[in-house]
Amino acid sequence: MGLIYIEYISRLPGVDLETFRRQAGRGQQGWDSGFEDDLVLSVGRTWRLGPDPGYMSVWHTPDDGLHRLDEWDRIFRSGEAEETEQPFFQVARIDVAGCYEPLLEPQQGRNGTYYAEYFSAYEPLEKVARFYQERAEQHPDFVLNLLAHRIGKLAPDPGGLAIWTIPDFASLAEIADELSGISRPVVLETVGTYADFGQEIL
Repeated sequence: MGLIYIEYISRLPGVDLETFRRQAGRGQQGWDSGFEDDLVLSVGRTWRLGPDPGYMSVWHTPDDGLHRLDEWDRIFRSGEAEETEQPFFQVARIDVAGCYEPLLEPQQGRNGTYYAEYFSAYEPLEKVARFYQERAEQHPDFVLNLLAHRIGKLAPDPGGLAIWTIPDFASLAEIADELSGISRPVVLETVGTYADFGQEIL
C-alpha cells in the first residue's frame, strides 16, 4: 500500500490568516498536481479540539516505500520544487513530519468534517487493521480515510493515527467514547477535530 508521509504544520508568527491560507494552500495543491504523491488530506484543527501543531497534510505514495525520500531529496536539491515550495515556506513551518505504514487503503477526504484518533498499538498491526475495519463497518455513515502506524520511530508519539470523515459534530456522540477503557489492540491517547484547510474555525 506504499508510504504515508504526514507533515504537521503551523503558521509562522506575524503572518495573517488570509495570506497563510492562500499561499500554503497553493503550495500543497501545486505539489499534489505536479508530482506522483497523492494528497489524501489537507486539514486544520477546528474548534480548538486537538494537539499542536494545528495543521496536517497527509500524503500517500502508493508504489514507493522509504526510498521515496531519496527521490524527494533529489527534487529539492535540484530546485525543481522551488516554485511550488517557496510561497509555502514564506508563511508556514513544518514543525515535524512522519513516515507511516498504511494499515488500510487510504481514502481521499474533501469538504468534510474530520475526527482524528491518535493511538498506541499493543497488538500486531494486522489485529489493529481488523479492529478498525470492524469499527468502520459498525459506522456506515463514517469514512475511515486513514489508518496508519509509524515505521519504527520515524514519526511523533504515539505512533498510530486514524482519521474519519464524520457526518457532523453531533455524530461524535457515536464514536467519541468508543475507545474508553480499551487497552487492546490500541490505547487512545488523544483526539482532534479538523476541517479542510481554509475552512477551520480557530
